[in-house]
Amino acid sequence: MKHLFFTLFIFANILLLGMPTYVFAQGESNIWYFGNKGGLDFSTNPPKVITDGILSTTEGCATISNQEGQLLFYTDGISVWNKEHKIMQNGAGLKGNVSSTQSAIIVKKPLSKDLYYIFTVDVVDTKGVISNGLQYSIVDISKQNGLGEIIEKNVPVMRSVTERITGVRHKNNRDVWIITHLYGNNTFSTFLLTDKGVDTGKIINSNVGLVHSSDNDDNSIGYLKVSPNGQKLAVAIKLQDAFQLFDFNYETGEVKNPITIKQKAKSFSYGLEFSSDGTKLYTSNIFEKGLYQYDISSGKETDIMASETQLAIEDNFLGALQLAIDGKIYVSVHDRNYLGVINHPNKKGKDCEYTSKAIDLGSAKAQLGLPTFVQTYFEYSENLQKITSKTGKKVKIGETFSKVILFDFDKFVIKPEYFQTLNELVEFLNASPNINIEVAGHTDNEGLDTKNMVLSNNRAKAVANYLIKKGINHKRIISKGFGKSQPVVKNDTQENKALNRRIEFLLKNN
Repeated sequence: MKHLFFTLFIFANILLLGMPTYVFAQGESNIWYFGNKGGLDFSTNPPKVITDGILSTTEGCATISNQEGQLLFYTDGISVWNKEHKIMQNGAGLKGNVSSTQSAIIVKKPLSKDLYYIFTVDVVDTKGVISNGLQYSIVDISKQNGLGEIIEKNVPVMRSVTERITGVRHKNNRDVWIITHLYGNNTFSTFLLTDKGVDTGKIINSNVGLVHSSDNDDNSIGYLKVSPNGQKLAVAIKLQDAFQLFDFNYETGEVKNPITIKQKAKSFSYGLEFSSDGTKLYTSNIFEKGLYQYDISSGKETDIMASETQLAIEDNFLGALQLAIDGKIYVSVHDRNYLGVINHPNKKGKDCEYTSKAIDLGSAKAQLGLPTFVQTYFEYSENLQKITSKTGKKVKIGETFSKVILFDFDKFVIKPEYFQTLNELVEFLNASPNINIEVAGHTDNEGLDTKNMVLSNNRAKAVANYLIKKGINHKRIISKGFGKSQPVVKNDTQENKALNRRIEFLLKNN
């Protein structure tokens, strides 16, 4: 035969060799429910507006899907609805609040197939009283024929907390940090969710930054977010008209090095979000109705303040900002039937391209909140848009996609017509310096084993050398050949043999 078909499968699981890992795919954040019966499905680009949700809430909410992007359940922090939009078994009476900024976050238990933790935070009332604080409930999604059931409910963790909660993976790529802020002081509290459960025996308290003072309950209001790479943390403090940026250590859970970003008096700081590459911070104010970008890449306060770019003044209160798996940031405008969109959040200044009224919600209306997620779901989400499959579908972390490369028989020279395929990888790697790549060559079962091993090695090396010549540091690339030892299908037809003659890529954190 004249040509061999090589199918490229991009495996974008983030993992650590030598230990079990928590798979942070992106399908988990595929479905959103928010506001007054608002909904989005990110299976398409742009996302499809969905209207089947029951949720109607002023502020905080959370949703979770499986790795394939199919809805599992959602919550306003009080009620939990299953994928059929009915109250889940034992799913009423959670201790969040519809007026809590981030009423709930849903986190899958590491190494578990079926268990999910719903962490809820209550409001601080006008007298400074906190009734419930931070609690968690456990969902077993295998119960009730896959509709789920809450098997443990309203377990107290800590009481004196603000309305803020966020989550991000630990450096070990398995456990998850849960982060909140205490009320009446300047203390961030972090603890881990591990495969053993909630580790409240090792709560990390960092006393740093402004005091979220107890003289007014509005000091408990405003979003808390961690960058998708786990290295920065930011908080909005409504009454102090301020945002604060910190370094976050995703190995120890410590918060350090505050930088204060003051806003206009009585603008009421509220929403914030990081770009997927962690170089930009976006903020919103309720009363000023202003949307801003800050370039935080230098880490220097003077540079950050000098980079301030006003992107918009909307026609009503601005609420939550939320990064999505398409790499864009969605902007909630209170009591409007649309969302704004920051189209290219990694780009500086107005090159990020903010579009007001970008998503028409139909009869639904946005309020102040958008769903809170584990932020790791969105790492590299904008950069991954640079890689497309042969069908044009955008690649997601944790999914595979294929492209076909033809090699002449018994050769390992990459033909020029396939350079663009590899150039997409080069662009992604250049934009994602914290990612390494492993190139693996495979063959079918034709020919001698020794010859197939050499051939698979040479083809993997050819691809690796192409990436290196395009400027990717050789230390970020490993090439291996596996001969015929790892078929993806049986070698029983010519078509299947073509599928097994392939190059595989594995993307990993460096």
